[in-house]
Amino acid sequence: MTIKNNFPYPKEEYAQLLKHAYADINGVESFENEKNWESQKWSAAVNCSRGKLLEKAGFCTLHVCGGTINEIPASVTLFQTLAYPANPRIPGFIIMTNMNETKGIGKILVSYIDLIIQEGHTHEKEKKLFSDTARNICSKHGHNYEEYHAFLQGRNLLGGSAGECGLLCFLEEKDIPFADDLIRRLLAAYRDILEMVKNEKPHQEDFEKRNRARARLVEWIITEDYGVKVARENGIPLEVLEAYAFPPAVHY
Repeated sequence: MTIKNNFPYPKEEYAQLLKHAYADINGVESFENEKNWESQKWSAAVNCSRGKLLEKAGFCTLHVCGGTINEIPASVTLFQTLAYPANPRIPGFIIMTNMNETKGIGKILVSYIDLIIQEGHTHEKEKKLFSDTARNICSKHGHNYEEYHAFLQGRNLLGGSAGECGLLCFLEEKDIPFADDLIRRLLAAYRDILEMVKNEKPHQEDFEKRNRARARLVEWIITEDYGVKVARENGIPLEVLEAYAFPPAVHY
């Protein structure tokens, strides 16, 4: 990518971090060729793994340079991943993090990390492991987990598929070490969850519920996701989002 911001976050190494993690889970051969897009004001690089355990696990690094947010001059660097296990009884995973700089406001760091519930079950053990990890990271860095966790409640995030056990936080540049620790340790927690529930046996009803949940998730991305609104405002086509963020298949 030749179009890029010189922001200190998200770190360029996150793409390799996710590539190694998904290769360990699905196998190196599970990766498709990297897809790249570029215009005068933005660039995107997308990688996607498709395997037996994670039916689709995609991630994207996106730079918007000299664009706009709500018609105000702004630049954004985004890193995002969504993972969808083939077994509907295994939760998926999302990281959405970015640094943006808007005229008159300055730099803001945003981080949303959570589980994706595919078939509507409670998944209390998985949620507890995830939330306990997030709470410990917050405590280590002097942040309030309950405050960040409260931002998730009642927002219908991911079309109702959000596990609401992670956190959503708006931070400053000085908080980069905290945001970095969240990504690394919650990714490790998700891998622990995959190991914990790898032998779960799905029923036909679970697949049917997952299919409905995935359809609602796609509708939410298209109609409500704030990131998609910003993408449209800056001329970024939906195919970029489809390549890494959409579920592997949607059935009605």
